[in-house]
Amino acid sequence: MATKSAPHPAIRSVLQDTTTGAGPDDSESVPYSDRNRGPVGLEHATSVSLARALAVGALSRLDPSLTTVGVWDPAAGLGFAGFLLVEALQSSGVEVRYRGQDINEAAVSASLRRFEAVHDARIAHADTLAHDAFGDFSADLVIVDAPWGMNWRSSAAAVETRQSNGEFGFGLPQRFDSTWLFISLALEKLRPAEQGGGRVAALVNPGALSSSGATADVRRRIVEAGLLESVTRLPDGLAPNTAIPLYLLTFSNRAEDDGKGNATIADLQTMFTTEHRRRSIPVEAFHELESGLRTKKSGPRNRTISTRQFTRRDARLSRITSEGRQLSWRVTTYNDTAIDGRLLETRYGSGSGVSLTEEPRETVDLDPSRIFGDDSRELLQDIAAKGWPSRRLSSLLAREPEAVPDSADAQRERQLFVPTTRAGRAATDLSETNAGGRVLAVQLDDDSVYPPFMAAWLNSELGVVSRLRAIDNASSGHRPRALRSDVNSLMRWADELLVPVPDLNAQLALASADERLSSFQADLGARRASIWSSPESADEVVSKVASAFDDSLTSWLDQLPYPIASALWTAESAHSVGEQQRAYLHAWEAIVTFHATVLLAASRNDPGSSSETEAVIRRTLHEQHLGIERASFGTWVVIVEKTSKNLRNALENGNADDVARVRRAFADLGRAGIERLISKDVVKKFNELNGKRNRWSGHTGYTSEHVLRTQVDSLVSDLRELRGLLGNVWSQLLLVRPGSAKHRRDGVVQTAEVAVGTRTPFAAREFVVGEHMFDDELYLARHGSQSPLRLGHFVQLHVAPSSAQFTTYFYNRTEGTSVRMVSYQYGPETEFQDDVENLRADFGGLALG
Repeated sequence: MATKSAPHPAIRSVLQDTTTGAGPDDSESVPYSDRNRGPVGLEHATSVSLARALAVGALSRLDPSLTTVGVWDPAAGLGFAGFLLVEALQSSGVEVRYRGQDINEAAVSASLRRFEAVHDARIAHADTLAHDAFGDFSADLVIVDAPWGMNWRSSAAAVETRQSNGEFGFGLPQRFDSTWLFISLALEKLRPAEQGGGRVAALVNPGALSSSGATADVRRRIVEAGLLESVTRLPDGLAPNTAIPLYLLTFSNRAEDDGKGNATIADLQTMFTTEHRRRSIPVEAFHELESGLRTKKSGPRNRTISTRQFTRRDARLSRITSEGRQLSWRVTTYNDTAIDGRLLETRYGSGSGVSLTEEPRETVDLDPSRIFGDDSRELLQDIAAKGWPSRRLSSLLAREPEAVPDSADAQRERQLFVPTTRAGRAATDLSETNAGGRVLAVQLDDDSVYPPFMAAWLNSELGVVSRLRAIDNASSGHRPRALRSDVNSLMRWADELLVPVPDLNAQLALASADERLSSFQADLGARRASIWSSPESADEVVSKVASAFDDSLTSWLDQLPYPIASALWTAESAHSVGEQQRAYLHAWEAIVTFHATVLLAASRNDPGSSSETEAVIRRTLHEQHLGIERASFGTWVVIVEKTSKNLRNALENGNADDVARVRRAFADLGRAGIERLISKDVVKKFNELNGKRNRWSGHTGYTSEHVLRTQVDSLVSDLRELRGLLGNVWSQLLLVRPGSAKHRRDGVVQTAEVAVGTRTPFAAREFVVGEHMFDDELYLARHGSQSPLRLGHFVQLHVAPSSAQFTTYFYNRTEGTSVRMVSYQYGPETEFQDDVENLRADFGGLALG
């Protein structure tokens, strides 16, 4: 088998550029061409990324000492996946015997043309399920790229006959999906274990991993036989004819591959790049996957688990409300979690009255997404941090939720209205929901929950996260996912909605505080309007409310990344109003530069999409007579505007992979926090400040102290608005300077200095991360981040050795072979020169030449 220290030599060929030197009609170098799309159809084509996935899965633990390898391809299609694998093996000096078959005659003809130069290749036109055209052939490798979700009813008689003759030994799945028939044939086609055995790599759809019934029985038998080796989640949209999620499964009957009840799971969901609206998996992701499959060592996106963790349990629960109504719903657990009294108490609370109405059913569910991450964990931690118990809404209901008709005006006691859109507000009065979509009416059961508290919490940032999570988990379909209005779906939604239930006194106090703050907001609006009817009272109106906000910015500094906080502290502590005005303008320059650097770094997590975005930025800068070579405030605003638009589009299109990729790009920050960072209102505020800066600095005449004070007040007011827009996002996403690291099974434990607030030297903390952070770089990280966000060099921290005090420097301009870095805080030096080559990668596609 392949050694743990080195991949099979054929891997190199698999991952090199397949289009190099190929003309537009070279059908051997591309998966399909315009010439053969029409007569064959894209359902018989395989993309480069999917072909590479099959090859990597097949080759990852293949013995490199084998000089002859037999390859079987039971659904050859246009032959690209098989040809890629065969060509790679031949390039490493292996003699290959290839056998393929397909039910489509035109596809077989195209495949035969592709394999014309391969010495020992035969391809048959045949229904693989009904007939094996190469019965005497034993394979070392089998690749399965069969039609996903294909009904096999037309082949049923032949399949049953073959089973009676000893084939399909793992059983027959339901007739709506033939996936496990193909996999069963692939396993039976392998060379026997006593003769060295072989490997199978297969592409499957989600239903093949999770469906119940007879299909689940086949899946269970194969897993219990110890043949499953790995399950890898691939990005959506890799196939030429569908956007459904696909998974790569590998199997082996080789004794040396026996995992002894273990399997590898890997997640490449976010590892894709997009160019011209087409997705592909980058080569480095395949190298990471190959290494994980070969060595079975845990990495940033893979781990080894017990196959028992694939156990899913389903059961029906019920409870009797205080009015004697019986509510019933289904609950599902993953990761071999028992549905028992302990789970019910944890999930619904002691004395909830929730009970099992049937014995749980076990299913072997190979979908690894629930094992990689529980989307409720962070929400539960946030609720627990406040000392509050958490509950599922299903345990607090008096009756089933129901969709409210647009014309509804009836109000019941203890009723709550919850919109199924992000924009709407939960309320105790239907007219206050402001929802553009569907609203659900929720009748609460008893006095343990105060409806105004629940409405207020559901409108908080955490509450909105909980609402969106419940909608997503209770929705059906792939794209788009939708929450249906039947009772079962709405009870599932209620069971997925996590809510806190503090003691009633705390609920009353918080609901009252929320109501009072809302009234203050209304009062501020009224006071703001009053100054236009009585302009002479403006100063008096402001002075009455200003004291409530005097310390708001100072307390905010402790949450901000050090480069921003130190610049703002310089402004706060300036001695004269003139110095303060200049320092606040510099602080705003620090804020927008830092923000642009963050968004640009996040955008570059998808190189294909980022290259298109950066081309737009470059054109816009050129049209506005700006450039990265001389980076002005306006330059950074353009970068923020274009990158945030690209990231917003990715979040708003509803694609789960895009959302996951954007979250990964921001070090697994929650969606609500990311939306704050990329909001249109932040862009608008930065544009406003750019206008003020242009008016108030540069070639201006004498400015009186009164005017300067007015300008400072205006800049401070803008900071308060920005704080409202960003919320506590910078306390969730920490700027760090990495230090030493050690490896554990769940990832890398790395010590890092937390560069937050105004004080130095920085305090050190340990972070569990998926990927190692490099020394001498700045990152944004969270505890548990799979991929901390490396910022690049537009923002740098340098320390004075004598004092250990840090000074922040921001990129300003390129001057020949050097770049000028400037500081906006008090420090030993206001600027320094760096080598332009150190920032070459940071310029990326932004530079003109």
